[in-house]
Amino acid sequence: MSASFRRIAACLSLALGALGPAHAQSPAASSGRPLRIVVPYASGGLADITARLLSEHLAARLHQPVVVENKPGANGAIGTAQVAKAAPDGNTLVYVVSSHVFGRALIPDLPFDPIKDFAPVTLATRTAMVLVASPSLPVNNVPELVAYVRARPNQLAFASAGNGSNVHVFGQWFADLAGLKMTHVPYKGSAAAHMDLIAGRTQIVFDTLGAVQPHVAAGNLKILAAGAERLPKYPDIPTVAEAGYPGFRAESWGAVLAPAGTPAARIDQLNREIVAALNLPEVRKRLEDAGAQVVGSTPAELGQTLVAEEKKYGDLIRRMGIRLE
Repeated sequence: MSASFRRIAACLSLALGALGPAHAQSPAASSGRPLRIVVPYASGGLADITARLLSEHLAARLHQPVVVENKPGANGAIGTAQVAKAAPDGNTLVYVVSSHVFGRALIPDLPFDPIKDFAPVTLATRTAMVLVASPSLPVNNVPELVAYVRARPNQLAFASAGNGSNVHVFGQWFADLAGLKMTHVPYKGSAAAHMDLIAGRTQIVFDTLGAVQPHVAAGNLKILAAGAERLPKYPDIPTVAEAGYPGFRAESWGAVLAPAGTPAARIDQLNREIVAALNLPEVRKRLEDAGAQVVGSTPAELGQTLVAEEKKYGDLIRRMGIRLE
């Protein structure tokens, strides 16, 4: 076991130990207690923005205080582990992104099951991902990028928002499909990755459209391809699949989960009120401006998505040999 993996395991152990005997508590929702929404990532990202938007409206709709807590670390595993072991009384939620389903493939000793230890509430949003390049890179599309990198094996780098992030996994998947020998450079979040990309210290990144859009609009980054479907804002830019790599599809999503065992009536109430909040015109506009598409699924639909994507991406991650260490 590597030193870095031991640090991750120690952090997870401390996080779970701090919870105490949470499961022994009675699973009864109480309007006198605050509703906690844990965001297991750094503040400022789309997950954080969405959770805080929801909190503003849920407080009024549920007649209950709502508190958002950022608990980043280990690609979201630390904060998510705390929610997995929290009392299933309907007063603790976690807002996760698509890398949630990567957990067991990345961390063999993950102390929670990303599927069985949670009750799905709703798939809140889907977010387009794009392949963007440094302005100093003399390419403007995927075929030009592939030719340029193949001529310079092991000389160029792709950035990510951290080891095991969806940005990392999709970047590595594309490089493997295209037969590109590139160095992976992880950062602590997308903002730092984008700064070095703009400066030319790295050459490409796969990230959400909302995260890179300000830099694209300013002319500091250029979009080479869409990850899943053509973008309404950039309809002439092809997808990676259209550019010659069928089967490749990169998009992110955000979802709300509760601890397993949360009463079905409370799950239904939370689903109903969260979906209603997501569809408020001001919330929808704010999320669309950030590059997200509102979904607002049923709990059952989210459950099906989690199972299917854990299988798909777990197999992919193991095949590529990515580990969080």
